[in-house]
Amino acid sequence: MKKFLSAVVTAAIAVTAALPIAGTASAADDIKNITVLGDSIAAGYGLTESEHNYGELVGNYYGAKTDNFAVSGDETGDLIAKLEAPSAELSASIKDADCVIVSIGGNDVIHYASSYLLGVCANVNVLKEGYTKADIPEDPTFSDINRLVDRDALKEYANANPIPMNSTIQKLRAHLTEKSTGKYDCVIQKRIIPNIQKINADIKALNPDATIVYQNVYDPLQFDADYYSATYTGTSLKVMNLLKPVAVAVTESFRDQLAEADLGGALVADVYTDFTSLDENGAKYSWYFTKMQSDRAEMDFHPTQAGHVAIAAKVIDTIGTKDKGGDLIVQTYESLASKQSYPAVAYATYKKVADTTAPAAKGMQLGDPNNDGAVDAKDASFILAAYAKSSTGGDAGLSDEQKKAANVNGDALIDAKDASTILGYYSYISTGGTKSLTEYLA
Repeated sequence: MKKFLSAVVTAAIAVTAALPIAGTASAADDIKNITVLGDSIAAGYGLTESEHNYGELVGNYYGAKTDNFAVSGDETGDLIAKLEAPSAELSASIKDADCVIVSIGGNDVIHYASSYLLGVCANVNVLKEGYTKADIPEDPTFSDINRLVDRDALKEYANANPIPMNSTIQKLRAHLTEKSTGKYDCVIQKRIIPNIQKINADIKALNPDATIVYQNVYDPLQFDADYYSATYTGTSLKVMNLLKPVAVAVTESFRDQLAEADLGGALVADVYTDFTSLDENGAKYSWYFTKMQSDRAEMDFHPTQAGHVAIAAKVIDTIGTKDKGGDLIVQTYESLASKQSYPAVAYATYKKVADTTAPAAKGMQLGDPNNDGAVDAKDASFILAAYAKSSTGGDAGLSDEQKKAANVNGDALIDAKDASTILGYYSYISTGGTKSLTEYLA
């Protein structure tokens, strides 16, 4: 993983530039209102108060008002139901939108796969004591697999029945990825893609002129090589080695079928490729953008702040860059403690966007280290998170600009006192105060 490998970055930029999905600069200049729809990824699940989901980053870049209606857990069918009978707020937002960004379909895959695997586990009696098939939720997730399955019993079954285990996994792959067959469920072809086409038609019915951007799904089962060899051994390694090719097949099938679907001119942001981020050694890096390694117990595949930066950059690059775009994405990237390890392909996309942002010299306003244009409780949370990191010997992850904006009391320390001062000021302006922060401090 070497961010500045010139050959990789150059190749990535060339490939991205050749994709027939990018918008134009003139269209980018006209984006004043954005509506975000979809699931937990679009909703920013797992981010802290001081962090920014990709909808915020995209909105800031275009200087647009952004409404986010994404709901964690939503499948394509849930979004269709909302669009078929939209609330007044949702309807008005889409009608006013210059751009609608949609993240959907991942939960269809997760719920189907989890339900399938839990059903198999119930049939071969490897659920934890006290649980039966009746305890499997209607739309289970990977967390439910961890909660319900007895790992030791599963290992014992897998060791004793390697052929049936492999057959089970391959049938799951077929149910999700196969096309035009009556033998399997063909979930992507027969359910997800038609539903996305219906979503597209419903959005167009409300606003035929809006630019619509869909994002494909990334493969969550990509790990750092050292982590993988140290973490997965014995039976768990055998099971993971069966699951990893399925994850590749499913996410690539989703990518390909979405790219081929008739979406009436809508754009597709290829998040899959940037999250995979192959380097010259063929390594894959979605683990860098998710919590799969930091929260193994929950198998949390949701994007971290780094992941949201990558998605935002890909969406912006797909729509089209503009001169002097908002610089929140740059400030957020600069705050990443691990930015020196940012994968090469995704960095190439980010760099294209970063090079068009407004000059950093304009600076952040005092008290607004998260650079969202407001001094509020989010900034206090942002400071407390940085303080917690530095208090335990870690890197606070702040750029020089952010340090200046965060040090509101001028004592050269960024700590809870600064956060408390910002909360006091936020309370003041929330009750009608009109002074600037500088005037308030004086």
